[in-house]
Amino acid sequence: MSDTPENIVSYKFHNIDVSKCKRCEAFSCEEACFRGIYEVLNKDSEPVCTVVEEREDHCIKCHICTTACKLRAITID
Repeated sequence: MSDTPENIVSYKFHNIDVSKCKRCEAFSCEEACFRGIYEVLNKDSEPVCTVVEEREDHCIKCHICTTACKLRAITID
């Protein structure tokens, strides 16, 4: 099941279900965030969305990323 705790990577207030990232082809989170909070690694193999930790405090919790991600892999506390 994709929403088990071992599939969730948590940062200060961002939570990413990395099992959903593996199916991503759009990388919408990286493109949608105008603050550069997200970086998608391994785009050519098994994509994984990560938070650029030194930028996380710049997040204004606008939720553009959560709506841009069609797989609903990102949640914000």
